[in-house]
Amino acid sequence: VCEYTINKLNISYPFRQAIPLKSEDIPEYTRDWGEPQSTDFTFTRFWVPYLSDFKGISIYCDCDFMFLDNPAKLFHYVEDNNKALAVVKHPTYTPNSATKMHGIPQHKSYRKNWASLMVFNNEHPSNKILQPDYLNTHRPGMDFHHLTWLKDEEIESIPIEWNVLDGYYHLENPKAIHYTDGGPWEFGSIRQEWSRYSDLWTDKLQEIEAEAVLLEKN
Repeated sequence: VCEYTINKLNISYPFRQAIPLKSEDIPEYTRDWGEPQSTDFTFTRFWVPYLSDFKGISIYCDCDFMFLDNPAKLFHYVEDNNKALAVVKHPTYTPNSATKMHGIPQHKSYRKNWASLMVFNNEHPSNKILQPDYLNTHRPGMDFHHLTWLKDEEIESIPIEWNVLDGYYHLENPKAIHYTDGGPWEFGSIRQEWSRYSDLWTDKLQEIEAEAVLLEKN
């Protein structure tokens, strides 16, 4: 659903389609699992400027997003002001449950979910530190999620409607929904009660399936 909505809505800006980030596809990636690390993309996300040859602008998002507006609109948050990075600066919050997507243990942390959607100005001098040696060896790993390689003034703020945390925010017109604690694909009865946007995800999945049927017929 995430990849589908990115590619479907990307109609007005010439950038590449969604590309999955996997450590096994990055030959230089040697970082040990841990610190704590809940997914394969816990740290691969910070390789984006390097993988982009430190050129242009790149967008990273977690795989449990669903976009309702063109993600290319996010580009101007760094290209108009020469910031190094742009994120939704979520206020500190307490998670609803002890687990998140796929039953992974939940952690309360500083700047939680800031790095779940990032717009990188790959050419900014402060992002040049994101080289393989630094990415593989820097400790503690949470420094990356706290964005400590940057000065605060180098981080631009994106409006919250671009990273609406399901179960925490209740916006009438979100531009992107983040099913950070798990989505309709794995809901139990408790999570279903506090999810506001599960129907939107289910509707989008049905749209994908309907398109697949049409393609098969043609």
